[in-house]
Amino acid sequence: MGTRRWVLKTSGALALAPLAALGQTPAWPNKPVRIVIPSAAGSPWDPIARHLAERFSKAFGQSFFVENRSGGTGLIGMDQVAKSTDGHTLGVMFMPHAVLPSLMEKMPYDTLKDLVPISQTQWTYNVLVVRSNVVASTIAQLVELVKKSPGKLVYSSGGTGSPAHLMGESFKQLTGTFILHVPYRGPVAALQGLIGEQSDLMFASLASALPHIRSGRLRALAVTSAERLDVLPEIPTFAQAGLSRFDVRDWAGLVGPTSLPAGAVDRLNAEVAIALSEPGVAQRFSQMGVYLQASTASVWGDWIQREIPKWADVVRRANIKME
Repeated sequence: MGTRRWVLKTSGALALAPLAALGQTPAWPNKPVRIVIPSAAGSPWDPIARHLAERFSKAFGQSFFVENRSGGTGLIGMDQVAKSTDGHTLGVMFMPHAVLPSLMEKMPYDTLKDLVPISQTQWTYNVLVVRSNVVASTIAQLVELVKKSPGKLVYSSGGTGSPAHLMGESFKQLTGTFILHVPYRGPVAALQGLIGEQSDLMFASLASALPHIRSGRLRALAVTSAERLDVLPEIPTFAQAGLSRFDVRDWAGLVGPTSLPAGAVDRLNAEVAIALSEPGVAQRFSQMGVYLQASTASVWGDWIQREIPKWADVVRRANIKME
């Protein structure tokens, strides 16, 4: 969606969903509902999950609460969601969950069979940044620099299978370059490593990188959005920078276990659209580098299904192994 417009795109059918759901949904929920975020507190997915929990509590007349369950690049928390049988557990799915089936020899759950899509909630854009003393101000200059000295530059990420890692490998494959990868224990540590000159570049989240770009510590080369971003209007997209095949977007949304009633899925989907469409909400979240996006459950499910083989190809070609 256009990141400079604050109008959330939803279908006409979605707008009518609340009326249909009211007459079809059974008495759900009849106890508190937990929303599992499979990462530590303070992650890019926390703010929207907490916003939705507050709105859901008012809409359903029952308590919704957020629970952070980190570990295994999101595997531990999502495993709890998939295996929940109480019908009152939801989960936040994000990009690494589409990669885990390719990284794991044996998954504890089936991403497509054991989880029910509810709605996408956001795009979280990344920006390719380099240290200020790296002699490259454009993507073309960076590619030229790397090709002159293969393996000399290092890029950092928040760990194996993290969005920054996958974006880095995809970039290398599309440009035919060799850049060393150094994984850290989380994106915060990876960014600190870059600022501390232990690495040279990183696909950092927009929100975390922005203060350092503005201070001059880091230089932004391109953003992963489809259009230029209001907070960095002078920085091109990858397509504008000459790398149109680099179509990588970090995403997140709500899912539930198969124990979740079908009527509850319909109602939740409608309430997501209402909560994300509130006046001023999209603009407030955009300042955090988060761009809201609601969808129908089927569109959200189709997106997840397409992402799994896409990243499986990147994993295979890069020979990425779960540590």
